[in-house]
Amino acid sequence: MSMDNKLMATTLMLCIPCILIIIRLLCVLPSVKASANSKQTKHNILRNDKCQPTRIMALLGSGGHTGEMVRLLSDMELEKYQLTWLVSEGDSTSLLKARGVEESKTLSKAEFIVLARARKVGEPLVLSLFSTLRSLYSTATKLYKTALPDILLINGPGTCVPVAYFLFFLRFVGLGHTRIVYIESMARVNGLSLSGKLVLPICDRFVVQWRPLAVKYHRAEYYGLLI
Repeated sequence: MSMDNKLMATTLMLCIPCILIIIRLLCVLPSVKASANSKQTKHNILRNDKCQPTRIMALLGSGGHTGEMVRLLSDMELEKYQLTWLVSEGDSTSLLKARGVEESKTLSKAEFIVLARARKVGEPLVLSLFSTLRSLYSTATKLYKTALPDILLINGPGTCVPVAYFLFFLRFVGLGHTRIVYIESMARVNGLSLSGKLVLPICDRFVVQWRPLAVKYHRAEYYGLLI
């Protein structure tokens, strides 16, 4: 075999896996699929086109993020679902608020998973890279041991990014089926948060609470203030 033929064969062997990966990515990446149906209602955020979801995983990000998530979940019929709470290490306040939701809804005992925090408020970008990698490792090791949810519900804290990408990766390789629902904080009026920008391509549904964001981002769903 000539040198040119060997080079062509090697190139082909390298290109074929890349092409297959790209095709698979296009098949599962929500951002390349049809835009969200604008006729859906805010009471149907957890809607699943294929089947009724039974397991919900909700991330509480401390502070305002936790407050918004708790208020959002309080308006939902959580009795229908098996709930798993994700909280960041050291966030005892979010644990108490989650318990409060369970008591008010008379829910069956939920599972709690404590994850390493991805990024602290005001943390320098360089240091946040290391904390994000640590959070990703914590997420992978802990979520792999638990039953995967039908729905992941997140609303902006930095820790949600490793969680969302890990569950999307499992779906990409055929080991998961989780649909990712992101609800942008009501504090974001004209621009998305960094977390929102990072997870926008992989979210099945991306909900904003102010019209300017819905106009700016074509995949965003807008139903007014949800909380």
